[in-house]
Amino acid sequence: MPIPSPAPIVVIGGGILGCATAYFLARHADAPPVVVLEPDPSYARSSTPRSASAIRTQFHLGANVILSRFGYDFYKHAEKYLSVNGEPVDLDFEDCPYLVLAAPEGVSRLREAQAQQVKAGARVAFLTVEALTERLAWLRPDGIGAGTLGEGGEGWFDPRRALAALRRKATSLGVTFLPHRAVAMDISDGRVKRVHLDDGNPLEVDSVVNAAGAQAGRVAALAGVALPVESRKRSAFVFQVDAPPAGFMNLVEPLPDGRGMYVRPYKGGFMAVTSPRPAQDPDTLNLDVDRTLFEEVLRPALARRVRGFERLTLVDAWAGHYELNTFDQNAVIGAHPTIRNLIFACGLSGHGVMHAPGIGRGVAELLLGGQYTTLDLSPFRFERLLEGVRLDDVQPSEQREHAAGI
Repeated sequence: MPIPSPAPIVVIGGGILGCATAYFLARHADAPPVVVLEPDPSYARSSTPRSASAIRTQFHLGANVILSRFGYDFYKHAEKYLSVNGEPVDLDFEDCPYLVLAAPEGVSRLREAQAQQVKAGARVAFLTVEALTERLAWLRPDGIGAGTLGEGGEGWFDPRRALAALRRKATSLGVTFLPHRAVAMDISDGRVKRVHLDDGNPLEVDSVVNAAGAQAGRVAALAGVALPVESRKRSAFVFQVDAPPAGFMNLVEPLPDGRGMYVRPYKGGFMAVTSPRPAQDPDTLNLDVDRTLFEEVLRPALARRVRGFERLTLVDAWAGHYELNTFDQNAVIGAHPTIRNLIFACGLSGHGVMHAPGIGRGVAELLLGGQYTTLDLSPFRFERLLEGVRLDDVQPSEQREHAAGI
């Protein structure tokens, strides 16, 4: 396939973040050509198709809330953004609220988070234990201090359909997808000049976007940049029960051992996710399912919290790559401080699918206009890694230092 001329913006990584970035770049008539490097067009081991693909507005950081709100609109109204030649776009989107629980010692943090969510435009109610038990007959309240419940703007969709629709739309706008891997970069005068591909060919570049997901740290190293993003493994478990609880929703709960649990309805059954302990959570490319997480962590936690989940039948499981920003579990977005045409769109630590549209839009604004115009993504700047300034927002299913579910 011929390489576009003049020198293109090269997006490394053709998952949902890379495709979203390419899409928003290609929408601008004055954008240079856009090339996406994705070595596996089948996406057989890609993070996106293996994700839970849910959208929540219940974050602690206002910028994450706003990214979720845009993601919700983008995916729910995908036909408006992603239709090609007027053809319908169906992402199998389903509205469903999140219930986020806190232990008694996490109530003040949960209340603070809910205030930030409302300030950022989300619709989230703070509920006492009494209010929770009155509204949710399936919920066992033992050990709960309070909860927050979404009142709109949350749900889930099919990540495979979303990725396919984004790639198809980006292609229709002139984006070139190459089935190659970046293996080296030439840097001079504070800029990336060339990206070398695994077929031996060099590619002259205008700018480079690192949207390589769980491989973003390895890609950054090609430019001599240390980026604390590693590839971790997360296992998802699908189970069925004899008497499904009516009105079940997205449920997030901190567990007594410091981990979190996420569970939601899934294709007539339910899906649940948690994380390994840090000592059993290496940087890895392995995708073997860790079934002990279900038997030893999730099964007892589900039975303890949800009426009807006392007897579960595991029917499916898979593992996916998970890009973990080991610094603070939040996105790294924007230009490198000394290699100014090297742009980061990575480190999402579990919320890449929901935030891909907003981040893709922001990166396009930065590259084409020199600044963010619709949403200020500067809190996620690369420089915070050098300054030691951590953002306070932790993925619900991850290890945490507090007893709230966010």
